[in-house]
Amino acid sequence: MAFDLAITGGMVIDGTGAKAVRADVGVKDGRIAAIGELDDSAAQTIDATDLVVSPGFIDLHTHYDAQAFWDTTLSPSPMHGVTTVFGGNCGFTIAPLTKDDGDYLMRMLARVEGMPLESLEQGVPWNWTTTAEYLDALDGKLMPNAGFSVGHSALRRVVMHDDANKREATPEEIEAMVALLRAGLQAGAMGFSSTWSPSHNDHTGVPVPSRWSSREEVLALCAEVKKHPGTVLEFIPAVGQFPRETFELMGDMSAVADRPLNWNLLQVYAQNWDLVQHQLAGFDIAAERGGQVLALTLPDTFRLRLNFRSGFILDIL
Repeated sequence: MAFDLAITGGMVIDGTGAKAVRADVGVKDGRIAAIGELDDSAAQTIDATDLVVSPGFIDLHTHYDAQAFWDTTLSPSPMHGVTTVFGGNCGFTIAPLTKDDGDYLMRMLARVEGMPLESLEQGVPWNWTTTAEYLDALDGKLMPNAGFSVGHSALRRVVMHDDANKREATPEEIEAMVALLRAGLQAGAMGFSSTWSPSHNDHTGVPVPSRWSSREEVLALCAEVKKHPGTVLEFIPAVGQFPRETFELMGDMSAVADRPLNWNLLQVYAQNWDLVQHQLAGFDIAAERGGQVLALTLPDTFRLRLNFRSGFILDIL
């Protein structure tokens, strides 16, 4: 067999947990066709001597929703071996959208994610209304594989406008949010995300829309997720310690959606092991309620670059 591409001499780590082996990799028609010592010719050969050859990494938590329009490489992810990214986390998305609420979502993002407002104003077209139109605007233009969830704060803002930051939703408003979520998932969105974290306030200092939601609203949206196989669920309850009731909510969210919940995030502090044990107990609490919670964790010391203009983490104080 003649290969389209041969990657030779590298240390292959295949992602299954097997030991690394020195081997060649042959690619044909966009798929791996052989791993081992290749004898056949290839149209292109890459010498991977002294390098690692592995599947691309998947980054489950990004906020590339806006950056994707002015940086289609989604840097710096590809430089770290990332080939698939998930955006639309924490309930912060820029679709669905209305003309009147686009400015709010833009300024909210600038605050909670530290994005330069000038970049959001000049680099994003803001010319869609539905999640489908947003996804179509990016289709085929990004270097890595990318998927985006439907954000809770965007849903609330489209349905409730200014009231999204003032009160709980009525049953009719919840139904309207569920319909918007359904349309987004049918259009190809990867899932649903939300936040109740005290660190998430908008540009006016008011809690972001999803923080005003009731338990009933959150679970109604999770119930819609269940109807769409292969979709994901992400939630940030708080940074640090939170009560048993929050773990119970996450367990119920997972059970109602019938899929694991991505908990953002579990912080591990060697200097506060009691907190770690408290957080770890949350997995069992969620399981008792029929759910499965999987934690996004930090492999470093969580160093922050902040200032008094954009340091949203100070909002938690």
